Amino acid sequence: MSQPVFEIIETERGQGVTYDCGCPCTPTAILSKEQPGSEHCCCGKVHFAGTGAAAAMDAYLAERKATRKREPEYTRGAGVIEIGGKPVEVAWAFPVE
Repeated sequence: MSQPVFEIIETERGQGVTYDCGCPCTPTAILSKEQPGSEHCCCGKVHFAGTGAAAAMDAYLAERKATRKREPEYTRGAGVIEIGGKPVEVAWAFPVE
């Protein structure tokens, strides 16, 4: 699977990073200066955005694997997008089909 195409949207909670995941919802990680934003979509896809996104994703998925009986394996990736001319880290994980 290729990297999703992330885009910035304005929400009532502030700027968010989203992508077209193929389900009816709009998974949006709200940006914050304190910690990466994240969203675990109804279809099982998850993404983080902000400083430390990849590390936060690692910790999140490790905790889920340790505490859930049927946690799927994920195809994972990370990259950088630009917001207002500044780089923003993104990380994503999609369940292996």
